[in-house]
Amino acid sequence: METFCFSFCPRTNKYNSKQLFKMDKIKQMKNYFVMVLLSLLIVGFSGCDDNEDTPQEVKAGDILISSMLPNPDGVSGSAYMQLIDNLNPAEYKNTTAFPSSYSVPPIVIGNDVFVIPGWSNQNSAFKKYSWSEGKLLSKGEYTLPSKSGAVSCVTKGNKAYVSLSHLGKILVIDHIKMEKLIEIDLSEYGIGDNNPDPAIMLIRDNLLYVGLNQLVGGFSPAPTRAKVDMLIVDTNTNKPLKMITDSKSGMSMPTKPEADSRSIFMDENKDIYINCISGFGFLGHSAGFLRIKAGETEFDSSYKFDVTKTIVDGDEFKPSYLTKVQYAGNGILYATGHINERYSKPEPNYLKDKTIICLKVDLSTKTLKKLNLPNSTNYGMSVSAYKDKMVFGLVTEQDAGFYMYDTKTGEASTSAVIKIDGYPAEFCHFGEKY
Repeated sequence: METFCFSFCPRTNKYNSKQLFKMDKIKQMKNYFVMVLLSLLIVGFSGCDDNEDTPQEVKAGDILISSMLPNPDGVSGSAYMQLIDNLNPAEYKNTTAFPSSYSVPPIVIGNDVFVIPGWSNQNSAFKKYSWSEGKLLSKGEYTLPSKSGAVSCVTKGNKAYVSLSHLGKILVIDHIKMEKLIEIDLSEYGIGDNNPDPAIMLIRDNLLYVGLNQLVGGFSPAPTRAKVDMLIVDTNTNKPLKMITDSKSGMSMPTKPEADSRSIFMDENKDIYINCISGFGFLGHSAGFLRIKAGETEFDSSYKFDVTKTIVDGDEFKPSYLTKVQYAGNGILYATGHINERYSKPEPNYLKDKTIICLKVDLSTKTLKKLNLPNSTNYGMSVSAYKDKMVFGLVTEQDAGFYMYDTKTGEASTSAVIKIDGYPAEFCHFGEKY
């Protein structure tokens, strides 16, 4: 039987000699390839022509919103972030907004806001802002290595850990002085090559947990390797301790590269949960959550939540994977889920098909419930917390913007409460617990 070589790679030509699949995989991989391109389009894979002008007037508020405006090519564009002070119905322009990254939504850590280039090959700026007295203040900038693919940032004191997915490294920066401290080389943890593709990170008990996506051809895990790798680094010495691997769940791609800094999170018991997106639902891998319990440094063998095999209360389809997540406490999570079956047939419309649904997730009972919110395109998939509300950034048949869901009453807005120029990328209320 003939074979099919899937050799496209935007970073390197790695794995080209290994990517041979049977002809019965061609249709699946073509769909996967298009889906990944769409996902990269959403996070600005191939470029960014951000407007570098600072706003003429800085607004005050305790809510950060960001929007993205694609260029006609769809894969490049501009992005902006700004402060607002309430959730009253309103429409916001970008005239007084700060430029942001088209590739990755702003990463908020405490009162600090970090802007990183993501998979863009044109922008290498690592920028820091701080929220103070209701205003967003620029605190400095560091130039990252060219084409580094920086996708995640976490901090410990003055140290910022930045995962460079294209280079297989973690860069440690003094984010007060904006100076490089050290590089952590992860090449020995790569499977099949020298790059394990570090993605989203979290620090617990002075240990840095790093999702290793082990990508093939630049953005896809090997179809034959449904395994989850996490690296653990000692933040006191900045030395890797070990890589742990789950080989039983059938999942892959721990944490969502770019786009979701909360795809690894910690609950009130200090248990770590990892959202595995597993080839965007096109490789036949399971997708869902694994856990590392408090005080432990191995996967919890007693816990697996496979969302691809879980019936959704209120929807006819099971999720292909969860796109973005927001923990709310007491084992409850809110998320946007991707339903591949919702693509139109015979030819999908990857820009207009409403494939995103809003979900309430119970991590304890392992159940999914669809919320009474409209379905969205892939340009709207964000979810964040505001006190007793969940805020979903959606692009629906009606409009584009931020919708509200009251977690106490179950009441959902029927249209976008906060409307913006462009598409909703991120919402953050400073001071939220999770």
